[in-house]
Amino acid sequence: MGYFAEMLKREFERLDVKDIYTTKLGNRNIEILEVSVYDTKFLAMFQSEERKHGLYLWSLIITSANNTRTIQGMDRLDTLKMRIKENVRAIMEGMEKS
Repeated sequence: MGYFAEMLKREFERLDVKDIYTTKLGNRNIEILEVSVYDTKFLAMFQSEERKHGLYLWSLIITSANNTRTIQGMDRLDTLKMRIKENVRAIMEGMEKS
C-alpha cells in the first residue's frame, strides 16, 4: 500500500481501505483506492510528485455515488495532509447523511 492509503487508515479508523492500483511513473506516485464507510463506497485517485524544497505537486479525485470532488495543489507535506483530511471528512459526512 502507498502513502495515501496508509494515511487514510491512520487518520480515519472507520474507513475500510482497499488498494486497487499503486504505481510510480517517473517521479509521480499514483494510487487508486476503494474506500468503504457507513455501508457505502467511494473511489479515490491520488497523485503526488515531490518537486523542490519539500513542495509536492498533487491531485486527488474522490468519487462517490452522489458526489465527486477534485482538488489539486502544490503544498508542503503538512498542508497537503490537512487538505486531504478536510476533503475526505467532507465526503464521509455527505455519505453519512445519505
